[in-house]
Amino acid sequence: MTPSATFLWSVVGAALGTALPLGLLLWWRRTHRAKWTPFFVGALVFVVFALVLEPLAHRFFLLGDHAVARAIGANPYLYMLYGGLAAGVFEETGRFVAFRFLLTKRRFPERTTAVAYGIGHGGVEALLLHAAPYLLCAVLAIYQSRGNAPAALALAGGNAEALAALYATLAALTPGAVLLGLLERAGAMLLHVALSCFVFLAARDRTQRAWFPFAIALHAIADMPAALCQRGLLPLGAVELWLWVVALFALLSARKCYLEAMDP
Repeated sequence: MTPSATFLWSVVGAALGTALPLGLLLWWRRTHRAKWTPFFVGALVFVVFALVLEPLAHRFFLLGDHAVARAIGANPYLYMLYGGLAAGVFEETGRFVAFRFLLTKRRFPERTTAVAYGIGHGGVEALLLHAAPYLLCAVLAIYQSRGNAPAALALAGGNAEALAALYATLAALTPGAVLLGLLERAGAMLLHVALSCFVFLAARDRTQRAWFPFAIALHAIADMPAALCQRGLLPLGAVELWLWVVALFALLSARKCYLEAMDP
């Protein structure tokens, strides 16, 4: 693909990755008069629990110089189990903390809070893990077309290996890859909305606390195949398909919770 075409599809990927969460948020606000605060709380909690606290656990369990880290690193199925559970425990705990202490029942009693939070949680993930990398690729494509190697290296933080990985990403960028990435983000966002409904119910009603471990387990099950893909044991297409299967199951369950178990 030519640098101009690469630039075009990078911009398209960034634009679609941005439009997806923002469009979903605006639609939810317009149709259900949802408040802005849960959206921003969801975004903040994702950053704190998934991007700050979870990597601290990875540093111990994956990078530590001890038997547990070596065992997880050597066995792809232990790696899969750890990766899924780490994501589930940290992100769902963050959700529970948010609904229990930040989005309190007194100030945010509406069940629309659960969905708005889920859009914020999944939305900032889409912006940071989907839209931002595509934007980075667009800038790199400009540098590549101009032959500006020093600027490209600076974009990669001065790391030649990181730059090589970015160039490999550019080389693999196709319209199909952009579409597949958007579908993956859409499935992930729907899953986050469903999980937020489960945890919202668990945080608001002590008799419904079982939904909290259910959300952790479902989150882990959705993420586990990605760990095997990282080890080259599963194709990316199978991971995306599995994510959508879990997301649709979660949505059906969440719809029942939302309509029957939550106060309007």
